[in-house]
Amino acid sequence: MTKARQRDELLARRRARTLPQRAEAAEAIAQHVLAVPLVARARRLACYLSMPSEPGTGPLVAALHDRGVEVVVPVSRPDRTLDWVLLEPGTGTTVSPLGIPEPAGRPLGADALASCSVVIVPALSVDHAGHRLGRGAGYYDRALVDVAAPVCALVFADELLPVVPHEPHDVPVQMAVTPSGLFRVPG
Repeated sequence: MTKARQRDELLARRRARTLPQRAEAAEAIAQHVLAVPLVARARRLACYLSMPSEPGTGPLVAALHDRGVEVVVPVSRPDRTLDWVLLEPGTGTTVSPLGIPEPAGRPLGADALASCSVVIVPALSVDHAGHRLGRGAGYYDRALVDVAAPVCALVFADELLPVVPHEPHDVPVQMAVTPSGLFRVPG
């Protein structure tokens, strides 16, 4: 299956999920992420602010803030790269031209990820080898090239697949969290 065809199918399934299903998934994902020992010890991590059809990150971000963990979130730049901003509790967001919620704040620079214990990224699917299918613009693949911290994707349970189409430049993840639990990539 091509990347474009799989994206279309996955996006259609996401749009079909009800608000209660999405809310329940967001709560379950938050509990599973918070139970990961590396996250439990983190002082700072990177996470995205979810779009409505994505596995929700609101409960996770709120719980991290309650624990005193600093959360840096991405903001997209016109050159198709990501910068990072420290998300303060209660900070409002605007929606970027790409439809992504982004907070206002002082940009920390691309090297902000070096200070994070874990980087949590969006995905449309992840396979058993850690290949991540994103939306196709390459923002995260460019941002993750030199990241040493473990990368974790959040997906719905039916989006953890045996194989997803991938290319050599696609940066793999080391784990995926679904509402059903944590999947660690072997190796």
